[in-house]
Amino acid sequence: MFRRLKNLSHKRKIILAALLLFALFTRNLWMGPAAKVLAFKPTILKSDISSAMAESNLSHELPSQFVLDLKGRIEKVQVQYTFDETLQSEMDELFHTYKPDYGAFVAIDANTGRILALVSYNAEDPWIKDHLALRATFPSASVFKVVTAAAAISERKMSAGTILSYNGRPHTLYRKNIFSDTVNRWTNRLTLKEAFAKSVNTVFGRLGVYIVGPTELRDYADRFGFNRDIGSDLPFQQGKAEITEDPWEIAETASGYTLTNTMSPLQGALIGAAVANDGKMMEPYVVESLRDEDGDIVYQSKPHLSMDVFDLNTANELKELMRETVRAGTSRTSFKNFGRGSYSFVDVGGKTGSLTGKDPSGKYDWFVGYGTAGEHKLAFATLTISKEYWKVKSAVLSRKALEIYFKEKFGLHTVAERRIASGRKKKNVAVRKYKIVRKRRR
Repeated sequence: MFRRLKNLSHKRKIILAALLLFALFTRNLWMGPAAKVLAFKPTILKSDISSAMAESNLSHELPSQFVLDLKGRIEKVQVQYTFDETLQSEMDELFHTYKPDYGAFVAIDANTGRILALVSYNAEDPWIKDHLALRATFPSASVFKVVTAAAAISERKMSAGTILSYNGRPHTLYRKNIFSDTVNRWTNRLTLKEAFAKSVNTVFGRLGVYIVGPTELRDYADRFGFNRDIGSDLPFQQGKAEITEDPWEIAETASGYTLTNTMSPLQGALIGAAVANDGKMMEPYVVESLRDEDGDIVYQSKPHLSMDVFDLNTANELKELMRETVRAGTSRTSFKNFGRGSYSFVDVGGKTGSLTGKDPSGKYDWFVGYGTAGEHKLAFATLTISKEYWKVKSAVLSRKALEIYFKEKFGLHTVAERRIASGRKKKNVAVRKYKIVRKRRR
């Protein structure tokens, strides 16, 4: 063949080169039709699906079908999602029952990154039409303490039992308490897990300034998905963390006492998933498979590692911190008796966060956490926003999510059902005793 090309005249070589260049620059015009004729199916990437999703103007529900443009080949596909139908439907119903002004819930299989539930709730705001679980305009608040704690444990070899001290109240943040080393009879001493569970702002502000520092704080914020794109087939906004060299701003960031740290509920669920999965953050995906118009599968999802966020030791210490939040911290009331009932075998941990935000305006309430039992690793984030007064706390909804999920997996009764059954049992016992007493009197 090369010998024949060599024997071509100079004029024919020029014509052949021109034809090759023409074919190269017009390949997008003929690749699609040619591929269709030859039954050639281009590889579908997560980015192709994400782009098609974005063009679908996602709101409260995801599209059942969409059109992919694959190098000029137009492919209309039917979508099979990854949702756990029971968890998705019952959590959606719970938001409509409690009716917060705004709300969102995301649940992920921490082992794989498979999205099990994606709920967006908007009571009556006609200006908000996007999917709230994918929006990153929400202050991460004290959830950012997970980032600070991970950096302190991993880089500075701290542990859940490390003793720390602070002055002032737990949920305030003042310069004098951050930058003063005064120790007196009013100085409080507590362990890192207690400071985390009770969300003590001054402790984490001082950790950011004196222990972790801006470099490590930026690094771990990036690891947890702030300021970077997290690969996914679902388009969601990127979380932001503005970490400067200013000591006071570092204190605000490290404690989460700032509006500049923002994240989406989906990213919140990924933070819980990284802890539950021993430091490995998987890429989130919502599309299980795609079928073409003939019913043939043209895309099948596979789990993919996003990042090794931290090592196993750090993961174990963070779990201890998050368990303490549920046992004796800011969410102890919402999870009262959870560990002593039918769900005692479920390892549960979490982090609360609350702050007043502006987009939309209201009081923000977070619960980011996980529940694991055997091979099942559920990670989730719940967000409720209230304009005037609370209708439901995010920790309460999170507890119900755990009950729904593990009831489905293990066939258990929820706490509410157990209480009803217990009440009926007590009533039946009382009736029997009453009948026995009457019979004896006769």
